[in-house]
Amino acid sequence: MRQIRLTFDAGVSVVAEMLDDEAPGVCDYIWSLLPVEGRTIHGMYSGAEVFLLFENALPAPRQNMVHLPLPGELLYFFDEGSGTVGGRRPVGEICMVYGRGVQLKAHEGAVTHASLFARIPGDWKRDWTDFAQACRKSRWEGPQLLRIDRVG
Repeated sequence: MRQIRLTFDAGVSVVAEMLDDEAPGVCDYIWSLLPVEGRTIHGMYSGAEVFLLFENALPAPRQNMVHLPLPGELLYFFDEGSGTVGGRRPVGEICMVYGRGVQLKAHEGAVTHASLFARIPGDWKRDWTDFAQACRKSRWEGPQLLRIDRVG
């Protein structure tokens, strides 16, 4: 099983397991991009999620699509940039869900879906609380530096 490590600049990190059986094309695409580093943005429409935007993003296969992700799930979202609001260029992002109640929404609150491609094992309230708190900092303190690497 392929794994990726997500590390905030404060040294807080977790390892996520890629879901190669459920989303092989998406996993291959994300794997090909690694390592990546950037500043997290806190979701303003969906809830307890942070994401990294990619310049020159490409669409990935629409595999393992979800609307109601769970804490610890990592998703790939792609928008071709054709909406009424938002950017007029394609954008891709890796979303990390760190709390309950997330409903994926795009600009103007429109319901959307993203490809579930990895999962952080364990319980978000017991096993990776430091990482969840580091994600929350993006909401209260602004963008945080995050690096995503291959493990192994």
